[in-house]
Amino acid sequence: MPPLTKTGTLPKGLKIGGEVHRAFVLREATTQDYFDAETEVPTERFLTFHAALLCRQLVRVGTFEGPFTLAMLGTLHPADFDVLRQAQRELERLGEGESLGSESGSTPSSSSPAKPAGPGSPSVPSPASSSSTT
Repeated sequence: MPPLTKTGTLPKGLKIGGEVHRAFVLREATTQDYFDAETEVPTERFLTFHAALLCRQLVRVGTFEGPFTLAMLGTLHPADFDVLRQAQRELERLGEGESLGSESGSTPSSSSPAKPAGPGSPSVPSPASSSSTT
């Protein structure tokens, strides 16, 4: 099964070679992505670790298909980084739901409400954004 992906738009954009790129595609992280990000940045450096993970998950920003670096992500406006982190968390949540399986066999999408993990677990509302999941 292909990895889940999430698309969206950066409010300010990522400037690469004089061109500002806004549309992005982010894929679900693999275990190897976590290993590689942790090798580059200790998990105690929370934001930087997640940025290192994003570098591995980004498929494309605009027409640029990588590789992406921490230095590149470091130039992002905080609003852009927040959009990427929201997409990262959404993919993580959708991937967890997929591993739990579903009775209907359908793939989770960002338009369906999140279901509680079990009895007594609160549901997490989907964030409103201009992103979509495939």
